[in-house]
Amino acid sequence: MHIPTPPSRDNSVALSSTRREFVRQSLLAGAAVALAEVGRAAQPAPALPTAAAPAAPAGPPWPLFPYGSGEPIYLADLDRAQPASAQARTWQPNRWKQYDFETDRVKGVMLAAGQNTGVPDLEYALPQKGWYAIYFGLQSHYWESRLQVRFKGDAVFTVLTPNNLAEAGMMWDDIQWSKHGYNSGGIEELFWRCAELGGANSSVILRQLKTQALSGNPDAFGNIFSPCWVAYIKLVPLSDAEVLQLQADRKRTDTRRLFAADDAFTATAFYRFRTPDDVRRQIEPYRETDFSRMYWEAGAGDVTNYPSKIGRQNTQAWMAEHYRLVDHLRSESVADFQRQGIDPFRVALDYSHELGLEFHASYRVAGFYFPAPEDEWNAGGLYEKHPDWRSLDRKGRVSPRLSYAVPAVQEYVLSLHEEMVADYPVDGISLFFNRRLPILGYDTPLLESFQARYQLDPRQLPENDPRWLAHSAEVLTGFMREMRRRMVAAAARQGRRPIGITVVVMSSIEENYGYGLDLETWVKEGLIDTLIPYSSARGINSRMHSWEDPSAIAAFVRLTNGTACKLAPNLMPRGLTPEQYKRRADGLYRAGVENLFLWDCFGRTNFDPSWTTLSRLGHREELAAWSDRGGPRVARPRSELTRIGDWDLTYQTPG
Repeated sequence: MHIPTPPSRDNSVALSSTRREFVRQSLLAGAAVALAEVGRAAQPAPALPTAAAPAAPAGPPWPLFPYGSGEPIYLADLDRAQPASAQARTWQPNRWKQYDFETDRVKGVMLAAGQNTGVPDLEYALPQKGWYAIYFGLQSHYWESRLQVRFKGDAVFTVLTPNNLAEAGMMWDDIQWSKHGYNSGGIEELFWRCAELGGANSSVILRQLKTQALSGNPDAFGNIFSPCWVAYIKLVPLSDAEVLQLQADRKRTDTRRLFAADDAFTATAFYRFRTPDDVRRQIEPYRETDFSRMYWEAGAGDVTNYPSKIGRQNTQAWMAEHYRLVDHLRSESVADFQRQGIDPFRVALDYSHELGLEFHASYRVAGFYFPAPEDEWNAGGLYEKHPDWRSLDRKGRVSPRLSYAVPAVQEYVLSLHEEMVADYPVDGISLFFNRRLPILGYDTPLLESFQARYQLDPRQLPENDPRWLAHSAEVLTGFMREMRRRMVAAAARQGRRPIGITVVVMSSIEENYGYGLDLETWVKEGLIDTLIPYSSARGINSRMHSWEDPSAIAAFVRLTNGTACKLAPNLMPRGLTPEQYKRRADGLYRAGVENLFLWDCFGRTNFDPSWTTLSRLGHREELAAWSDRGGPRVARPRSELTRIGDWDLTYQTPG
């Protein structure tokens, strides 16, 4: 779809479209995606457009992880895990099933858990001592295998999920609850972490991924249980030199260039969080990675993800029923936390800080009303209470959003952010302008002030009239000036370091200006500290591949060069192959970018090869070396099954 380009700031470029047409086309381009972005779980998404990858050069694959040069050790006797009573040789309720198996590298006993009942945790002792790169060998039958794992001495699990999200062009939501058919064939080896075994790291706890949908016994039939087939643990020894290199690597700060975003909704809903450790599990994958910031969603419109005296905590208790199961489960999760007196926002903040991550409270500026079937998410809120605050189009028709030209709307949002930074020691706040724009229209305060200045009715002018565009942009610039003033005042009152301000915006300086976001002024006046272009694709299109041409970032680089404002383009879509991640990051670094942003990063932390690659994208020298070798294929370690149970897999018949 062709989307017209809005006028440039100095009007020196021929005006090829009106402002209204530009906004209309942009919204059409992203409409289907925007609806899916509201909660994104009802049905598997259609395949995303995929970028054609350059042919990989001949030769050996690029190592998935740079450490671990010794001969691998395969621990394939998982029947040794305890308690033995939690295992059986046949399918039994609440039991792991044992399967004898053989691969081209190892044979032993794997364990499988099915969909119908929950199985107990297992403890598997690790007899080895010293430093190893640790992999888990998982097989998938019919659906993605899911495994939770932690050292016995740790409190927080991580979730390992083999998948083909990037290749199939899907999102993380699409593989939850066994909705997506997937067979691995062989055994995929997912890198977990490097660690020194012994002491507190002498055994691992294996756990099935479970979502409690029914009251009562969480392991009973009717709840949601993810299948799990775990064949072995692979330990790759590190040499003494590698241990020193790894330890030095973990002390580096120059590689911590990556910023993650979590909507504090999707995983909460699909997994139905119930404990503080469920929240911590979302953040645990970022340990010892190249990430330095967590952008955790604090609110949208007048609902918040923390106990608020100004907004309403997003319990959705005002809804008698939900359309989707995930919305029901999320409401149950919030209610569970409230009954226990637990603030999950505080838990996320504290654990992020414990892992050395900055914590930025994020906010959807246009989240006061959502389309059906989510139209009751804000029921009884500001959108319903103040119809006079709603935005108007050129013909005077009401649009389904509140207008930031109304001073009361701005004051509400400003006060909400003052509350956030007063109640929580966040490192910064983030304004998400990349959802449900526009937030300005032909609104009464704008019309009146424009008419007073120019003695003209803007509805009678071309919609791209530079005076009207500049006048509209002044509204949001005034809002950003006041936000900066209040954040400076809050930091001074609390005697702490400055509170950063981040904005997530549209694809180009011109597109943003068409929506009233005057990025040039915001950067020039120091109103923002971090600028995140959501995509290089117009119209909030989350399914398009972003920054395939690194030159698309050039205008943003020029805008921020020589200023205190960091630039961190977002990598989209959410599912990318290891090679796509490397190619995209290397191209952006060479174009002058210093940081990268990952929207919905919770859907990328699967401990698959894409995540292992992504988690080290701050190592520019590794990317440069990979690129200089012609961009070879990244290794996907696996072994091929030759037998499982009594079935010889070299003999295949259908059905």
